[in-house]
Amino acid sequence: MNLPDLFHHGTISKLFPSNNMGLVRTENGREVPFSFQFVELLGEVKKPTDLREGQEVGYDLGWTSKGLRVTKIKTYSGPPRAVGNSNSDHE
Repeated sequence: MNLPDLFHHGTISKLFPSNNMGLVRTENGREVPFSFQFVELLGEVKKPTDLREGQEVGYDLGWTSKGLRVTKIKTYSGPPRAVGNSNSDHE
């Protein structure tokens, strides 16, 4: 069962393993960075190096001394479902 969650949803757009950094592209197209060292992973993936570009994820944001950053990433075994998402293009 794929329960709704309260995370924002986006896509891993870039990974920079040599810098231990990555970017999440938000639903509105903004790219927000995350640090492998400081991001909390939830779901199927247990290490930042297991994330893949193009992977759909849930995420949470926080302010750091370097500005807005992704603080949590949730991976899904199936497509994520947002609370109140009533897009029914496939019906």
